[in-house]
Amino acid sequence: MTPKFFFRFVFFLGIFFTFFSSTVFAEFLSVKNKNLILFEGPSTATKKKFIVTEGYPLKVIVSLKDWKKVEDHLGKISWAQTKNLVRERTVITLNPQATIYNKPSTSEAKLAYIEELVVLSLVSPIVTNGWIKVKSVSTGLEGFIRINEVWGI
Repeated sequence: MTPKFFFRFVFFLGIFFTFFSSTVFAEFLSVKNKNLILFEGPSTATKKKFIVTEGYPLKVIVSLKDWKKVEDHLGKISWAQTKNLVRERTVITLNPQATIYNKPSTSEAKLAYIEELVVLSLVSPIVTNGWIKVKSVSTGLEGFIRINEVWGI
């Protein structure tokens, strides 16, 4: 292998992984405050669009120093101040009766039914056969939920 070929290979490999990681592994942050105002643009002088509550997961689309362009579970785009977001991972339930199981299988014991739009802490962001491990913020109950029942992963 010639040095010229090697450097081209490494260069294109670097570009591939940069693109791959940014499209497959989305960055999610959670709301730190009790309530967070989401704005139309990266300034408090722009129009206020929504208010989201503590723990709500937001997908980061663009990162600036003091602002993040984010997407919510409905696909709506807005801006949030970086200081009001934390790296603690959460998900939000999408179904009126999302189910938490003891183990990652529908044949296992059901631990709880969770209402729609409830925030759950993400114990591990690793998806295994369509399941993730979560923890109830209010009760501390820990178990597994199907990824199609939550948003934020």
